[in-house]
Amino acid sequence: MKRPSRARSRAQYPLATIAAYGPDNTLATKLVAAVLERPGQREAFAMQTWTSETTDARHDPTIAADVVRFIGEHGVRETVNSGRIIGCPHEEGIDYPMGRTCPRCPFWADIDRFTYEPISAPVPTLTPAEILADLSADEDPESPFDALESADGHRALLVDPLLRAIDVGLAHPSTASSDETNLFTYALYLVAKWREPRAYPYVVRWLSLPGEAPFDIGGDIVTQDGARILAAVFDGDLEPLKTLAVDRRANEYGRDAAVTALALLAAWAEVPRETIRTVFQWLAQEGLEREPSQAWVALACGCADIELLELFPELRRAYAEGLIDPQFMHPSALDEVEAAPRGTRLEATKDRWPPIDDVAEATAWWSRDEDEEADAGETGDEQAVPQEPYRAPPKVGRNEPCPCGSGKKYKKCCGA
Repeated sequence: MKRPSRARSRAQYPLATIAAYGPDNTLATKLVAAVLERPGQREAFAMQTWTSETTDARHDPTIAADVVRFIGEHGVRETVNSGRIIGCPHEEGIDYPMGRTCPRCPFWADIDRFTYEPISAPVPTLTPAEILADLSADEDPESPFDALESADGHRALLVDPLLRAIDVGLAHPSTASSDETNLFTYALYLVAKWREPRAYPYVVRWLSLPGEAPFDIGGDIVTQDGARILAAVFDGDLEPLKTLAVDRRANEYGRDAAVTALALLAAWAEVPRETIRTVFQWLAQEGLEREPSQAWVALACGCADIELLELFPELRRAYAEGLIDPQFMHPSALDEVEAAPRGTRLEATKDRWPPIDDVAEATAWWSRDEDEEADAGETGDEQAVPQEPYRAPPKVGRNEPCPCGSGKKYKKCCGA
């Protein structure tokens, strides 16, 4: 009787992976070798890239010899190489904007990079009318999953109704019905996911509302995702963002969202970093009032998040003048960004604030907040409203722990 084969032994480390990339699945123009020192390691210990525009990188003898040298230098004991091309050679967020397809490699759009099979959109199970009804009436963020999934299949038919829903909410933000508010908020996320530029003026209008009006119609989305939504629907014109950033009539968190959105546009590679640097320099030197404001906090955070070290002297001057509250971002954070390897903070920004690509996932915090509110109610957790509200920055959020150290949620404490 044939003896069953033994299971393959565990991988040997250091282990090298070799991946090929190209404009399609026939020509590799880029080869990447990465060395991992141990199982489960997320960051490569060493990495090297080779490119070739004239021959297939997988079959170039010069590249092959260099790969052998590289893995030998790092004591590699095992190499994993499928030989297949597994995607576009250009990097998202560097060579083209995050959340979009590479304009130079259309082959990979809607193609599974491992199987080469087309990625089919889910077949809608609901009609556009049913989707709108479900998103209007349902207050449980988990239950409209079918409506959100079906929405992608009806995108062309839903954009106009969703823009109208946003417009209706903006017409009377403080007195909107629950159905209008529900549809308004889901509409914001859907147009953001679709990167719909026609929604740009609507989102700017929302965040430009005075007083508490942005929160009346949009709730905590203002601080949680207002900047991401604004950056996602950006139509190429920076002037509305600049205008909102310096509009002292607007809610301070709306101004904050505008400044943060500018930083995200640079992080996502939607707008050249140098362009945003020029805008931020104007804000620091001329645009913003020389008084403490949330916009100054957002500017400090934004400059740090996209590593605009050139503007750090302006920010330190603003700290010295008391324009930026160190409780929200201490000036030592600038020192940390300067000391870290270039690109570290920028990559962290991309990871923390990526474009919205899944509405159900992006709105999952709604149900968590409702659970926390219910738990607080059961324990009788109440907090007195202070005489002078203390506003937190967008990175803190109204549903996160209050920066005063009380242990309460910000909106239950200093932000009440």
